[in-house]
Amino acid sequence: MIVSSAALATGTALAAAGTSSAKESPATPDATEPSGWSSHGGTIGNCRCVPSSDGLRRPNEVAWRYDRSGPAAVVEDAVYLQTDGEVHSLAASDGSRRWIADGIGASGTPAVSGDRVYVAGEAVAALEAETGDVRWSESLGGAESVSSPVVALSAVYASADGVLRAFDAHTGDLRWERETVDVRLDAEGGPGEVAYGFHSSDGTVAVADGTVWALLDGARSESGIDVDAAVALDPATGRTLRTIRLPSGRAANGLAATEDALFVETPGEEGIVVLDPASGAVVDTVSDALHSAAVGDLAVTHGRHTLSSTGADAPWNDREAHAYGKPTIVGDVVVVAHSRGDRTSADELVGFDLEDGAERWRFAFDDRHWSDGFPIDAIVDGETVYVDRGGEFT
Repeated sequence: MIVSSAALATGTALAAAGTSSAKESPATPDATEPSGWSSHGGTIGNCRCVPSSDGLRRPNEVAWRYDRSGPAAVVEDAVYLQTDGEVHSLAASDGSRRWIADGIGASGTPAVSGDRVYVAGEAVAALEAETGDVRWSESLGGAESVSSPVVALSAVYASADGVLRAFDAHTGDLRWERETVDVRLDAEGGPGEVAYGFHSSDGTVAVADGTVWALLDGARSESGIDVDAAVALDPATGRTLRTIRLPSGRAANGLAATEDALFVETPGEEGIVVLDPASGAVVDTVSDALHSAAVGDLAVTHGRHTLSSTGADAPWNDREAHAYGKPTIVGDVVVVAHSRGDRTSADELVGFDLEDGAERWRFAFDDRHWSDGFPIDAIVDGETVYVDRGGEFT
């Protein structure tokens, strides 16, 4: 944890794990998007965008370190860290451990809504945010690939082995499931309509503007189509609202959704396809881009050679190969991890101006743990940045 103003501390206090499995009806999760960094990609749209009136100021110091690492959510002064199939809850103020939920077979990033923490993996489960007690758990039948959960509109959405399911966030009851979606390809000499299964990796399900968006996997289609697609679903029923076929040959592995645009990550092409969610039209194709942070119709992307903006009045880029981590937008600041390839410089966090790409600030750690800053995720909540360094959550 790196803060703009806090005393140095290391979290070491221990608390017992909760083991209750009673299927009780918890308080209603927020109908609107949760505050903080609430799930994979920070938001229910996987947008890596944190509201802020004045951006993020330069951090001052490392406040604490925790001796485990993994994907995390941070909401209302608490950290929920998934590590080795367990969830560890920490006090955001000093890193002290609040509780551990073990034996739940969690994978991916937890999602927080209301007073519950939701996980997916061996099962989709709801935990008490204060204690870690299990309130309900629904098995996913030994699925090999499961997406991180997305919690919105009082439901938990998760894709497992190509099947998308929606569970009632209060009780765990299954609301609906979809095994396939028919997509019209309109390809000359090819099938007019093909049934697709769903992608089941992290960041392939998102919610924006009251709509569930999900990526469809050509490899799971009935014909083995070499192009992926996206689908808009009614959140209450799972009914198909519209489908969008990606440009020919594009296979996807990530999705960020706003009210104004869809940003689809296509790693094979090392680019991002920008789609109009209403018409399905391709608005832009961004090259050298593997991950994105998005607000409205603007995105900041990072690839192997550049960090750049798209959709702005004056797009910008900053080139330094394999140096910048995944971008996070905080108000009018873009925060990224940074590590030089010479293996001698200290790890850094850098803040860029969202509008013109000018450097706002730079924070250097006192040592080096990243051999390459490219995969590092900068999680931001309030005035605090969290990163993994050397097997520790910092």
